[in-house]
Amino acid sequence: MTIRPNSNDGVYVLSYGGGVNTTALMIYLIKKEMPLDMVVFADLGSELPETYEHLEIAKDYLEKHGIPFKVIKVDVAGGGLYEGCERRKVIPSQLWRWCTRDYKVKPIFRFYKSLGTHVYQYLGIDYGEIQRVKKSTESYVTNLFPLVDAKIDRKGCIDLINKEGLPVPVKSGCFFCPFNNLDRWEYIYKNHKDLFDRAIRLEENSKHFPEQKLNAHPLRELNDSFSNGRFILEKEKPEDNLCDGYCML
Repeated sequence: MTIRPNSNDGVYVLSYGGGVNTTALMIYLIKKEMPLDMVVFADLGSELPETYEHLEIAKDYLEKHGIPFKVIKVDVAGGGLYEGCERRKVIPSQLWRWCTRDYKVKPIFRFYKSLGTHVYQYLGIDYGEIQRVKKSTESYVTNLFPLVDAKIDRKGCIDLINKEGLPVPVKSGCFFCPFNNLDRWEYIYKNHKDLFDRAIRLEENSKHFPEQKLNAHPLRELNDSFSNGRFILEKEKPEDNLCDGYCML
């Protein structure tokens, strides 16, 4: 399939997050032979190594089907999100979600606008998240939700990936995301201690610390808790896909 920037029908784009839902949606679109002109991923430079490895798998899969994979390198005033937070002495906020807005949504939509035609954007929201279905706020973009339309839930997404013989990806999202629950912080601590330490430095570098933190407790306390094999909080219920269809999918 090729890009049709001058087509009256517009272009069909999958906004890819590197996680379970958008990987399942990628497979679903291809298997159902639905229109798909390209797959777009906004790279903030702060995903886990496993996600970057999975992107290569997705890229190879798409290449076999003749579908372009476009990586949008986000460089806002020099560097990615981590460097921007470091420079401004802030951390991402659950309340304002400026990081998603400035480092994912805006760059993706700038790219869409550059295509010069209407964009039909596939978003990886599954049937269990139907409450998150929203219309696009831009007139030149129409949001599409095939997983919801087909009533495919999270389990169905995993089944799609397994049946296609692809590895099920880890949850995507920045390693210093304020929406990380204790399970994910523990995973990062055990598997990527260097990134956990970078998250601690970023949190403590913030001009709003300790009032504003990346977790209910400072990460240094979590570090001590994990190192002692105990938890200072009860395990939370995992929360997925918290960034409006652009992160953790």
